[in-house]
Amino acid sequence: KSYRGLASTTSSGRTCQNWLADHPWKIGIMPLEDEKVKVDPEDPESEEETKFGNGLGNHNYCRNPDESMSAPWCYTMDPNEGHKKETCAVPACPPHARDFHAEASDLKAEVEATDCECMDQLYGSSLTTKDTAVPLSTLQRGKLIGGRCHCDRDP
Repeated sequence: KSYRGLASTTSSGRTCQNWLADHPWKIGIMPLEDEKVKVDPEDPESEEETKFGNGLGNHNYCRNPDESMSAPWCYTMDPNEGHKKETCAVPACPPHARDFHAEASDLKAEVEATDCECMDQLYGSSLTTKDTAVPLSTLQRGKLIGGRCHCDRDP
């Protein structure tokens, strides 16, 4: 139910029908918007969380609005009754969420930057072409400590 991607073809390659269209199939499922709800409805200061709607709207992206199938699906543009409703080839999410901080740390260790031209290390070369320029304020210098570059963070 929570898939909100942009896949718009079925596993068999058929194009999905717009959820608000009546042709070739009358859909009969109304869009339900996402809404913010209080975690504790009795506490006016409570944090909010999102209660997901069904993801339908003026588009033809695969969804599972009524949880009638085990995967995102759509009505197809194929007028053949045998191909009215099909699942889409949406890859399953990985079993664990990505740890972006750990990935960045691992990449930093793998790169092992030793040249303290911090801007170049973080953003690529500052060399420009034609009539472009890089402001001097972006050209930070750093210090080499323990064989690694540490950019100065002073404003």
